Amino acid sequence: MGNPSSDLPEHTAGAYSAKQVRDAAFLLLTGVGLYLCWLLVRPFLAATAWALALAVVARPLHRRFECLLPPNLAAVISMLVIALILLAPGAFLFQRLSDEARSGLAMAAENLNSARLHEAVQRYPSLLKALDWAQERFDLDQELKRAAGLLAGQAPALLGGSIRLVTNTVIMFVTLFYFLRDSGRLLQFLRRLLPLSRSETDELLRRVSETIHSILYGNIAVKVVQGLLGGLMFWILGLPAPVVCGTAMALTAMIPIVGTALIWGPAAIALLIQGSWGKAVVLVIWGGLVVSLMDNFLYPILVAGALKFHTLGVLFSILGGLLAFGIAGAILGPVILASTVALLEVWRLRDKDVPQDTG
Repeated sequence: MGNPSSDLPEHTAGAYSAKQVRDAAFLLLTGVGLYLCWLLVRPFLAATAWALALAVVARPLHRRFECLLPPNLAAVISMLVIALILLAPGAFLFQRLSDEARSGLAMAAENLNSARLHEAVQRYPSLLKALDWAQERFDLDQELKRAAGLLAGQAPALLGGSIRLVTNTVIMFVTLFYFLRDSGRLLQFLRRLLPLSRSETDELLRRVSETIHSILYGNIAVKVVQGLLGGLMFWILGLPAPVVCGTAMALTAMIPIVGTALIWGPAAIALLIQGSWGKAVVLVIWGGLVVSLMDNFLYPILVAGALKFHTLGVLFSILGGLLAFGIAGAILGPVILASTVALLEVWRLRDKDVPQDTG
């Protein structure tokens, strides 16, 4: 059998080949454009992901305002309500924590010397012997001065991190305003863009919405548990203000990497300086292995139960999302998983509707 294209007229085959070249060039150009758009949005990915999550959760409240007010005013009021709920309890506490952390780093840097350490371990002969052994073999004062310099150098980094957090928060709320105000147009654009029927698109959006709700509410539940566990240990150890510190841990648990250590870490250092080594060790073990790691175990279980996914799949989606996208991955990972499962379900249903060839 000959080549089918050889049976076509020469001008038709040439036109067909030219169309393939144009289609390939258009596909390549579209891919380049999408990649460049990704580069543009990547610095704001975390702010955009959280703005989208808040817009989905706040949608029922915003609809009420939309019925009574012009679109711009309704979006502004909805955004202000969310800002008050999120920022009012945390802004003052975050500022205090930043100030305390900077002063704590400075105080730790001033107290890092061999004389202070000898005073702190006088009641513990074994630790005193270990300190004397270290001082005989190393220039302990020089090493401690170096450590003090490193601690003091963390204050500008802490300030820089605070500035970045404020900037990302502002971007998040600006994005949230447009997500709320233009949600109808955004959904219409998404419906036109997706190669799915209306019912299939509605099912996909429903899965994404349920995932975002489960993520946020599961996150809040885990942070509350972390605060309760941290406050409980402060109370057991006889530390001051266990309720306030527990509340602070619930709020700081949302900060990546450091999290609750912003609260129990300085408390453990203070206990060490006071010579309460036993309490300090208990607090570090409880804070590092129970409070801080609670997020990694309880959160996937809660989200998996709400979404009817296997816990391992949710765990991988969260951890993989964090590795791939940073803090935004806490939302994007499970959303990608839910969207992919929904699309596979669409393919399964379409395949069922296709009549099978029995010939």
